[in-house]
Order: sequence, then structure tokens, then C-alpha cells
Amino acid sequence: MFGRAVSRKVFWSLVESALLHHLQALEKLPTDVIIPPRLVVSRKSGEAILEQLERPVEPTDSMKELFEDD
Repeated sequence: MFGRAVSRKVFWSLVESALLHHLQALEKLPTDVIIPPRLVVSRKSGEAILEQLERPVEPTDSMKELFEDD
């Protein structure tokens, strides 16, 4: 009856909850133990990532099933 709309609400509620917990943890941790997220890639890897973003491949049946709303 509610299907996809409820699933999206639940999903975003979980995302919001996870972000709030993450931010609370960051406030409690000493600043010297927090490592800023950073990803360093070579030019070749960067170009490969860009190509994949510009031309995404069709998801596999397994991926479609994983993200399927019931």
C-alpha cells in the first residue's frame, strides 16, 4: 500500500540518524585523533574514475535486486 514512499522515508531517517551519531562522535573525540577523509589517486586512476562517472555501466541483476523496493 505505502511501498516505495515508506521505504524512502525509512532510508532517509536512517541516513539522518547515522549522520547525527557521526557528528556527535566528532564532537566528543579529541581533534588530534580525527583524520580528515581524503582520497588521493594517480592521474591515470582519476581519469578512469571520471570515465566511469561519465559513462556508467548498466547495473547487474544482483545489484538491481539489492536495491529493489519491495
